[in-house]
Amino acid sequence: MLDRIALGTAIRAARLKKGYTQERLAELVEVTPTHEKHIESGHRLPSVEVLFSIAQALDLSLDNIIFPEDAENGRVKEIQILLNQSTGPELAILLDVAGSLLRNRVG
Repeated sequence: MLDRIALGTAIRAARLKKGYTQERLAELVEVTPTHEKHIESGHRLPSVEVLFSIAQALDLSLDNIIFPEDAENGRVKEIQILLNQSTGPELAILLDVAGSLLRNRVG
């Protein structure tokens, strides 16, 4: 199930990063400002068409919002690709860095 609050928060953050008001974004995606406000607050889910229009207007990737369980798997795959491209000495450095990060974690 899509997390309405996470979606609204991501849209709001991307909108602010672009410097858009809710009214401006609503105008760009052809919805009312009230509808945009309800989407950002998590009270309403946008239609697929509106969601993709918002993502396009804000240069927002929705992958981690729509598929949150895939976000961690995606990072693991990225790390695996980097490891496969690394030389022996680079692997030794990466191992030292990872070990140090884990030994010194806060919390």
